[in-house]
Amino acid sequence: MDNNKKQVAYYPGCALLTVDRAYNNSARLASEKMGIELTPLQGYNCCGIGEMKSKGAASLYLPLRNMMLAKTTLGSKELVMSCSVCFHEFTRAVERVKESEEELKAVNVIFKEAKEEEYIPDGRPRHILEFLYNEKGPAEVRKNTVRPLKGLKVAPYYGCLYSRPSMYTFTDKNPLMDNSERPKFMDDFIKEMGAETIFYGNEVQCCGGRNLIQDEETSFRLCSQTLSKAKKAGADVIAVICPKCAGGLDVNQPKIVEKYGKDSELPVVYITQLMALAFGFSKKKAQFPDMISRPVEILKKKGFV
Repeated sequence: MDNNKKQVAYYPGCALLTVDRAYNNSARLASEKMGIELTPLQGYNCCGIGEMKSKGAASLYLPLRNMMLAKTTLGSKELVMSCSVCFHEFTRAVERVKESEEELKAVNVIFKEAKEEEYIPDGRPRHILEFLYNEKGPAEVRKNTVRPLKGLKVAPYYGCLYSRPSMYTFTDKNPLMDNSERPKFMDDFIKEMGAETIFYGNEVQCCGGRNLIQDEETSFRLCSQTLSKAKKAGADVIAVICPKCAGGLDVNQPKIVEKYGKDSELPVVYITQLMALAFGFSKKKAQFPDMISRPVEILKKKGFV
């Protein structure tokens, strides 16, 4: 470990070490350049991804166990994560047990059964975008940009769970948080990388990702609307901050294009991939070839790779 870097507890979750490794690896590259060392949590479990809400205390235990691990194994009450779905589940669980002594007691029954320490609601989940913005800020992005992305038009896509509902994320109450309806942290980073941000109206629209299995048609329609609006507005790429959104907009894009036409065809990248590229890392290191929607083609055309 580099003692000159700020070391923080990092939760990779389920997808970022496998299908979404491009997000995980580029997040770590970008963070490292900005003086942050993401220390992966060991022995962690799935966040529950919203499918266990009917299970009561068990649905709260899953993310809270990870918060406990961060504190007991890494000495950190804060836990950084790159997935917006995980961020939602963690913030939901933390706030629920803060608000309800009854739910806290129910969760601690499970902790006791698992022979683990009693959970104390003093932790704070942090999304990687919010964390880098507040801990380092746009100026640090500008400072580390050695390959300005001048001429690249980027449509930032925040999705719905990064900033909402505000009852969990406190986007409308905590001055450190992004705006719930008009977030700007990604926009500011994009500008400091030398690229142009494109407003297209669907920045916080849901991708339907959490209901994809049950309702593929609705998810495809929502993703098509976002992709086509961004493309019509002149975007070269659309930047995302959630692997679930990437699953809809990138992985399923061939099916969406087949159903809705070429208007829905637009390269998708993670914002951290653009940061890694601007910071001087190669397309291979930033893992652009992992993306199904072929962003390498437009990046090559623009002269960045």
